[in-house]
Amino acid sequence: MKKLLGIVVLGLLFSGNAFAKIIDINKCYNPEEVASHDATKFKDWSFSINLNTGIVMGKMEFHEEYAKEKELISSFNHESFKITNYDNNYIYAYWTEVVEGDEAKKEISINLKTGEVLNDYDGFGMLSNWTLKCQVKDSNGGSTISGSSSGTAFFVSKKGHLLTNNHVVEGCSLSKITYRNKEYETTLIAKDKTLDLALLKAKLKPKSFINFSKDGAKKLTKIYVAGYPLGKGLSDDLKISSGIVSSLKGFEDNSNEIQIDAPINPGNSGGPIINENGDLIAIAVSGLAKDQTEGINFGIKSSAAELFLKSNKVSPSKSLYSRTKDNEDLLEILEEGTVYTYCN
Repeated sequence: MKKLLGIVVLGLLFSGNAFAKIIDINKCYNPEEVASHDATKFKDWSFSINLNTGIVMGKMEFHEEYAKEKELISSFNHESFKITNYDNNYIYAYWTEVVEGDEAKKEISINLKTGEVLNDYDGFGMLSNWTLKCQVKDSNGGSTISGSSSGTAFFVSKKGHLLTNNHVVEGCSLSKITYRNKEYETTLIAKDKTLDLALLKAKLKPKSFINFSKDGAKKLTKIYVAGYPLGKGLSDDLKISSGIVSSLKGFEDNSNEIQIDAPINPGNSGGPIINENGDLIAIAVSGLAKDQTEGINFGIKSSAAELFLKSNKVSPSKSLYSRTKDNEDLLEILEEGTVYTYCN
């Protein structure tokens, strides 16, 4: 169960605010080696964290004199570590090696705030522990990754109210949206960490907004998911995928979610999930890690989102008539009502 829970946490990361994000941990050193004047082995230790693939790559670079003495390659890339958990401040990952039937396991934890890398290595019966002090850099060259976020949102009223996931805006001092090639600042009206929902408001009147379904989701209902996977690093065009409702419950029998088989990738979080009538049945939120599962993704039920909006004095609109719309009508609903949201 713990392993599966770790996969779910990682899956949430993959569909949320870690858009095309690379974090570099470099200029690492071992304080114990420095204190004992035994710092002649390693010139540099570094790690590159890819939050989209869930992989941490380690690199070791030896001093030339030491490499020559020990007949070693001056630098080499370590086997990749697989991320098992992530909670905004810490990344936990592991690597295993099998030699002649014996398995060695190395676990590391990386503190993204302080730059500390903790190692716990069980190598063929030999235990080893060390701590590295490192410098943290994100893919934009900044010294921290907190507050960097990207995702999807959609309009739920003519007054500029938008829904997205809480984890998309968490840590943001100011969230913005791109609507019709223009940038707008938004105000955070309310958030619910348990449901993972956030209500934003922009000072504009959208051409249209997305109506809520009267009947909600049903198994085998055909659905469409709109969003900006990988942010605008992939392209600035709205992406739409399709699938069906697989289950009316989420992970661990979460009755506030549905399970779908349509792809959800980093940047899709907060995007609308609509049925063939063009009505909202859920909000994209997470998916299980892609290297462990296939086609297991989740959305927050529109009924849960409706209660969240009403508790914050916003009444979502529902369609008076339910009829299947053609692709052109569905495309117009999604493109006019869905926006890219981000913060720096």
